[in-house]
Amino acid sequence: MNYRFVIFGKIIHTDFFIRLLHKNGFPKPLVIVSLDEEYYRDERLLGPLGLYSDIESLAEDGLCDLYKMKTVNCQKAIELFDQYKVTMAISINCRDIIKKEIIDYFDNPILNLHDSYLPDERGGALNSWRILNGISEVGNTLHVLEEGIDTGAILLQEKTSITKEKPYPIDYMQAETLNCESILQTYVRSLIDGTEILPVNQQNNKSYYYPRLYTEVNGIINWDWDIQSIEKFIRAFSYPYPGAYTFYREKKIHILSGYMENSENTFHPFANGKIVTILDNRLVRVIAGGKPFIVESIAVEGQEKAPGELLQVKHSLHSPDDKLKNARYHVPTTLSMNKSEIKYKQS
Repeated sequence: MNYRFVIFGKIIHTDFFIRLLHKNGFPKPLVIVSLDEEYYRDERLLGPLGLYSDIESLAEDGLCDLYKMKTVNCQKAIELFDQYKVTMAISINCRDIIKKEIIDYFDNPILNLHDSYLPDERGGALNSWRILNGISEVGNTLHVLEEGIDTGAILLQEKTSITKEKPYPIDYMQAETLNCESILQTYVRSLIDGTEILPVNQQNNKSYYYPRLYTEVNGIINWDWDIQSIEKFIRAFSYPYPGAYTFYREKKIHILSGYMENSENTFHPFANGKIVTILDNRLVRVIAGGKPFIVESIAVEGQEKAPGELLQVKHSLHSPDDKLKNARYHVPTTLSMNKSEIKYKQS
């Protein structure tokens, strides 16, 4: 094989692609990833679910040459391209926005494996947005990387329907894994067979951009929303994420799961957030959007527990107006999320 790849980024799909190249006799790829602290959150949330990359082990086993760098947009990266004589580049969960100098280095376009069915969903945090918007499909796209955000021409796509009635982000992630494996297998087969995949330009007017979300800031519950919106919101920020949050007697709590109770009862908006029943099974009934809502599981400081162990009737769950407003307009960066995660790891 005359193709020698450099891979930017670290995720379980990266591991799959490395193994796929090895299995099909491609030269050992160069892999450039960010520094370890950029992946603390992935490791904490995805590791227990078997969805975290084990790329260091692949490097130890001789399946790739691994370099960890603060940014790929540097002269050192270009020197590595020369040293390894790479001819192809693919971004799979790269933490950098790859700049023109790196894009222009290659004769062939850099490709990007994106976690949506472009152009419908550009941006990030798409599994949470899908739940919020009631989308029951998950798509993935291999496309040409440009300086714009997810704008390049499309090569391959896969789409899967989510059959679970009330899915969590983890359900979409698992479906994405199958989509990405299929895309990468088709792409590698085209290289082996010499089959040309003709790129198709995106229709920009059909695109929607969704900004990144950070549960610890964006995921605050507004108890005045209608109950269906509250239920979706709780699921959207739950497994594997820390859970949508609110406050109980000034203590921040995360609600991991709950459901709308089958009841004809309705309540005045003044009651929203009120804890009205501690059920015999230690679940809690709270008023949400004027309707009864059952809180099944909560977490406090990272520890999951039954809500009836902490919450008491007569008190309320409340979300301060300033935090609700900030959540609507706050657009987190990977840098700010990373700094918060470092503090979390140190504590």
